[in-house]
Amino acid sequence: MQGVNVFENGIGYMLKCLNLYTSGTGYFAMYLLAVIFILIKGDERERRIFLPQAVVLLVTVYNPFVPIVIDKFFDVSSEYYRLFWIAPVIVLVPYAATKIIFDFSAGSKRIFSYVLITAFFVLGGNFVYGKGINVAHNIYKIPDELIEISDIIHKDSGTEYTRAFFEYEYNMEIRQYDPKMLLCIDREDYLYAVNYSYTEEMLEDESKPQNTILALLARNQNVFEDDFTDALDATDTQYVVLTKGHPQTSFVKDAGLYEIGDTMYHTIFRYDLKEPKEYELVDYSEAEHRFSYRRLK
Repeated sequence: MQGVNVFENGIGYMLKCLNLYTSGTGYFAMYLLAVIFILIKGDERERRIFLPQAVVLLVTVYNPFVPIVIDKFFDVSSEYYRLFWIAPVIVLVPYAATKIIFDFSAGSKRIFSYVLITAFFVLGGNFVYGKGINVAHNIYKIPDELIEISDIIHKDSGTEYTRAFFEYEYNMEIRQYDPKMLLCIDREDYLYAVNYSYTEEMLEDESKPQNTILALLARNQNVFEDDFTDALDATDTQYVVLTKGHPQTSFVKDAGLYEIGDTMYHTIFRYDLKEPKEYELVDYSEAEHRFSYRRLK
């Protein structure tokens, strides 16, 4: 995720993910201290519960060599960071902190330990509102500009459903607001493009025309104009939305796309498909769902 991948970072991948997704290594350090505390001060039951888990996590999840090995079999770059929030970590740290505080008798020592541990928690991460508070512009909690782009495309297309290419952030958000906007690129393909370039073999794969589109518009790789427009036809993509000043704007215009509108930060281009399609949703109203009440009876 976010441009961090095992291939480019190697054994530094895990540390980079810790910095990116857990606001540094503070919480991981607190987990190590909690493990040491349980090892020294914990009773037999606590050691039996927490220490085997810690050994497994330190040998696997927090071992910088493990992502490299796993990545040889399947891509872990987009999901590995989720393991940092695994249950034993988020349980043991507050448990140990609470146990330390209440190990002191009521009074100044307990208050001091409480203040000190609270300071560790506060200083061990980044203030969530450190860069200000993001207030939603509308009830959909997406940029107003994205709603404006959706309106421009639908007004121009004159059809109920249409397919468009969006850059990464808008591609992930548009269907939260507009389910009738069909996406040229799905999530997994975009995640690959964020992390990796495309080989000649991948660009020549006719079964994956979206590779050519992503190579040009997401990776700024060189492709032929005919290959790009053929990919738009193959994916039935009629609209391309680009940030103003995008490095491929001139290429897109030279390829035959033309501007049909713009917003403050984006330009919407249209491509006239060789064989336009009318999209219709599949009617599942008469289908029997495999988990339907009828089957459960």
